Amino acid sequence: MFFRCKMISNGEKEMDDIRVRIAPSPSGNLHVGTARTALFNYLFAKKNNGKFVLRIEDTDLERSNEAYTQNIFDSLKALGLNWDEGPDVGGNYGPYKQSERFDIYPKYAQMLVEKGFAYECFCTQEELEAEKEESVKNKTAHVYSGRCRNLSEEEKEKFRQEGRKPSIRFHVPKDKEIVFNDLVKGELKFNSNLIGDFVIMKSNGTPTYNFAVVIDDMLMKINHIIRGEDHISNTPKQILIYEALGAEVPKFGHLGMILAPDRSKLSKRHGATAVSEFVEKGYLTEALVNFVALLGWSPSDGNEIKNVEEIAQDFRINEVSSSNSVFEYDKLNWMNSQYIKKLDLEVLAEKLKPYLTQYNLEELTKEQYLKMVEITREPLTLLSDITNDVKYFFGEYPEIEEEANVHIDSEIGQTVLKEVIKRIDDWNFANLHEILEEFRSYFKEQGIKAKNTMLAIRSAVTGRTRGADMCGILEILGKDKVKKRIQKVIK
Repeated sequence: MFFRCKMISNGEKEMDDIRVRIAPSPSGNLHVGTARTALFNYLFAKKNNGKFVLRIEDTDLERSNEAYTQNIFDSLKALGLNWDEGPDVGGNYGPYKQSERFDIYPKYAQMLVEKGFAYECFCTQEELEAEKEESVKNKTAHVYSGRCRNLSEEEKEKFRQEGRKPSIRFHVPKDKEIVFNDLVKGELKFNSNLIGDFVIMKSNGTPTYNFAVVIDDMLMKINHIIRGEDHISNTPKQILIYEALGAEVPKFGHLGMILAPDRSKLSKRHGATAVSEFVEKGYLTEALVNFVALLGWSPSDGNEIKNVEEIAQDFRINEVSSSNSVFEYDKLNWMNSQYIKKLDLEVLAEKLKPYLTQYNLEELTKEQYLKMVEITREPLTLLSDITNDVKYFFGEYPEIEEEANVHIDSEIGQTVLKEVIKRIDDWNFANLHEILEEFRSYFKEQGIKAKNTMLAIRSAVTGRTRGADMCGILEILGKDKVKKRIQKVIK
């Protein structure tokens, strides 16, 4: 005997009253993989004028932490993924934290018991382990034997007298094919004989994931569930529960995994993995959202640089790749640099301030600070790069790097720097381009290349051989500070 759940289309017709959710567990900071799932749910909802719901799945009270819940809130908001319903904004289907819903699950479990879809299981952990060991010994896939499925009331009472507290198991029908048309991966089939009766309520009275998620999604009227492919094995169990409750089965879509550049599981050894870590390192959230959207999806016009509103208008769930995606940090860095280049100067200047706390910004006027940002923004990959790139703008004297010291101490370097000191009092620092051009021409006539002339000045003034536009640097530092720095290194 076989049964087939309601077939659903890969298309996006009949998209009225779309309700999707993201349901992270607060056992760690929001992972970029979870953020990708949240983004795709958000895009799907916005594309179809639906509702995006945030639910916190904190049934694992030992691992859950309120600080992680706050991190989830902060990270999603930073990415611009604002939810329509959730723990902090409320809604018609709350509460939106599983820990506040514990009184809901037992009555639905009891309903399934009364209808014959579930039963009390008194097996001890030792007995269950023995079953698993027997399966290993026989080299067969382990499926619960169902030994408690037909216990008499007398047998149940005997177990209770022994102090055993029962769990509740779902009774999985035999010889049934569970079929659903995944929004991303197409038609998927499962044989119920390989599932076995599974626990829906633990002996301590708490629901298992597969049961709680179905009850929550059913009561919150979630009708499209977009999540990682690691949940595919849970889907047939959840479909069975929906069917037993007489509820409509949602449409499911499972996203491919996000892999590291070496094709292994993305982890901290590859770099940042939590959204908050990326933000701390100096990634713009707009760039991060744009990059993450491209992990398994491509824009129809081939233009990869898009804001979240543009992506939402172009997004189609059936065009999401079913394959795994590689998290290419180099591409993210490139994309972040593009966003930095496009930012309004004053907006960028504000975003950079958290990375400049070690410097006394009062040394610069607002105009000087904006000028500094303007001339140093070009090579920035991360906002945090600014910390090192502008070091020489602060303090009386710069730290001299070894390569710069070579140019300072050379005969050419000393000749150039001494000539600067002779002329600097007459220089107009508001019009340095023409002055420095004339200065370079002077030394060119003496056989000294313009490059070496400017290297000597840059090395003395910044302590480095590379950096921002030299005229801009001199203008910001001012005549007095430039003169002091050069005088200090003249032999």
